[in-house]
Amino acid sequence: MRSRLKKIERVLAVQEQLHRLAQWKMAALEREKTANADGQVDLISALNADNQLHGLFVEAMTRRLAALAREAERLERARGVMEKQLSEEGLKLKRTEKMTDRVRREHQLGRDKRLFQDLLETLAKARDASLP
Repeated sequence: MRSRLKKIERVLAVQEQLHRLAQWKMAALEREKTANADGQVDLISALNADNQLHGLFVEAMTRRLAALAREAERLERARGVMEKQLSEEGLKLKRTEKMTDRVRREHQLGRDKRLFQDLLETLAKARDASLP
């Protein structure tokens, strides 16, 4: 029973790591999304600015803005996939936690039964050894 408990606790540790990894990936996507949005805002404000050299860079800025828009769409799709993966990892973690709790309870119950049996045997031996 002890080896089963150790195995399930190792599985739990792995599931916790996988869940943390999914959370980190989601946070990285959010940072990329924020950086992309900031880049779009900067480009739009540059396009709206009255600058003497403005006309020279309009085409390049619009290409860059279109590329940022495509990147934003890709990030949004990746975010949806990552949300699904994070949810699945969370469910796996919950199932593993419940299984670990059940195995811990079973292990504790088995241990308690053995201790109680040992106590009963000790008490029974003590009575048999005494003289009437």
